[in-house]
Amino acid sequence: MGTLYLKASNLLDHRTKLAGWLTTAANRLTRKPEEAGAGSRYVDLAPTDQADPAGVYSTALTKATENPRVMNIALTGPYGSGKSSIIKSFLKGYKRPVLQISLAAFLPEALPETGSTSGKVGRQEIERSILQQMLYGADARRLPLSRFKRIQSPGRWSMLASLFIIFGVISCWHLFQQRDAIMAGTYFRPFAVANWLNLLAFAIGGGFIWTVIHHLYVASFGISLKSISLKDIEITPKAATEESILNRHLDEIIYFFQSTQYDLVVIEDLDRFNNSDIFVTLREINSLVNANLRGKRHIRFL
Repeated sequence: MGTLYLKASNLLDHRTKLAGWLTTAANRLTRKPEEAGAGSRYVDLAPTDQADPAGVYSTALTKATENPRVMNIALTGPYGSGKSSIIKSFLKGYKRPVLQISLAAFLPEALPETGSTSGKVGRQEIERSILQQMLYGADARRLPLSRFKRIQSPGRWSMLASLFIIFGVISCWHLFQQRDAIMAGTYFRPFAVANWLNLLAFAIGGGFIWTVIHHLYVASFGISLKSISLKDIEITPKAATEESILNRHLDEIIYFFQSTQYDLVVIEDLDRFNNSDIFVTLREINSLVNANLRGKRHIRFL
């Protein structure tokens, strides 16, 4: 009996230890991520959306975006003061579409003491970066008339489009062979189900030709003459290298906002370039964009 009792006690102790291990493992697995990282020695320096717990800055920015007379908003501060965190905290509660443009990676190396840059960046380089991030930040299918073409992966309807092209070419070839009957009118007789092949070929061929002409017509909107090249001689207007890039592509910018739903454009790190002309250009573009929208909605630059 004594031997049997010892074995039962050992078995009970093992079960108790196993239960304790399983409970500890379950607690570790169900522990919240915040609690798991609470004791971490490493803190990232990326912008946070918890920079405005009292909501002072967010309230001010909200009032500015709701004021119909305010179209340009400036958030200023010294280098490293947390402007990006303030913007991120504000955008967390902003429910409408926002276009974010960042020039941080575009900047030359900044001096940590003053925040000023060690190199000079031209105005056209700044404007080119803004234009690229603006136009390439939207879905290409929303901007079919844009002159800035992008590579697009085939969509779900690409296979059906390919079949339509094949049947369209075959139908056009059939119509070409029957051109004399079409001109005489005998091609369409009898106008009944028994003549379904000719009628179907005419419908598909006509639709295919109309589609091709329509696409060529739409593509012609994006054609523009930028330079003339004669073998080793290239003629380019002098104004193309001197004028503002944003002003040169103003029609693209207006078309962009007409085709998208953005009503707030956030441009970060623009003040580090020490170039006041870019602010004047952006204000002029903002006025022209809002004028072309004719009150349908207001576009604001932050």
